Amino acid sequence: MQVLIVDSSLEIIERLQQMLSEIKSVGTVYGAVAFKDGVDFFRKINPSVVLVDSGLRGNESFELIKEIRQAGAKTQVIVLLNGEEELLYSKFRSLGVDFFFDKYHEFEKIPGAFNYIATERKGVLSNGI
Repeated sequence: MQVLIVDSSLEIIERLQQMLSEIKSVGTVYGAVAFKDGVDFFRKINPSVVLVDSGLRGNESFELIKEIRQAGAKTQVIVLLNGEEELLYSKFRSLGVDFFFDKYHEFEKIPGAFNYIATERKGVLSNGI
């Protein structure tokens, strides 16, 4: 599966790329540090999973997720929260975000989400859906 990471920190993108490279079901992992680049990559590659930094400038995190959902893609969306952001959590949930992880305290849980997604996709493909 192809993955797109949109995060304002190049260091976080690189760390995630390294982590995801160790997951068998993950193919190419793209990274973008800005909203516009994230949208361009999304439209170009139609990734299976997009990881979105909740801390993108302004409302760009929300706008990116809206773009993904409006495209009608079956892309799984994972939001990387910056600590305690309960109010943002509800807003992201209303946009159809699939998974949430605290960027600084739950990084080690991200591979589990990818393994779950890969298992679900495999089940869908074997059922012919």
